[in-house]
Amino acid sequence: MEASTNLIVTGVGGQGNVLAAKVLARVALNRGLEVTVGDVYGLTQRGGSVASHVRWAKDRPLPPLVPKGALDVLVAFEPLEALRIQAQFGHLGTVALVNDAPIMPLGVQTGRFSYPREKSLWSLLDEMTATLWRIPGSEAAGNLGNIQVLNMVMLGALCGSGVVGFEAGAFEEAIHEELPQELRAINQEAFRQGLGLCHQP
Repeated sequence: MEASTNLIVTGVGGQGNVLAAKVLARVALNRGLEVTVGDVYGLTQRGGSVASHVRWAKDRPLPPLVPKGALDVLVAFEPLEALRIQAQFGHLGTVALVNDAPIMPLGVQTGRFSYPREKSLWSLLDEMTATLWRIPGSEAAGNLGNIQVLNMVMLGALCGSGVVGFEAGAFEEAIHEELPQELRAINQEAFRQGLGLCHQP
């Protein structure tokens, strides 16, 4: 892990990326790091964009938002949101973990706009990043019977990738701390399912 890390968790309203960022921040705090979190909301109640900036360093607090072009790690719950954030904040050295299930924006659902072709979208993401993991996160969450645990599946994939250098036990401890008792078991299981999803890109 580098002396400082710039990470963004992005998705659309209702996918739980704010909670995922909170858990990740807790992991870093528990490791004695200086952590800042900044959430940027779009029209979340209409499936709009949500981006949670999580930054940590060993010896100094950082401003809450990742500077443009300085993104180290991107965790995206939706492919088009991944492309949008990578274009704004990423660079050719960014490592990206992207859930492979699209969510159609309202404009696409009403026929006003078209969603990018899947092959083109993934090709662009691959060209724009150093490493791209395509994660079947929605499928894993669905297999657990609760699509709302996608966020913990993606955190599991992030941990399994090794890019942030935090061990699985640290994530499970943070999940225990941040979630109410009745939600811990399913979310910890979702995290464990995610651990095995991050294979070589």
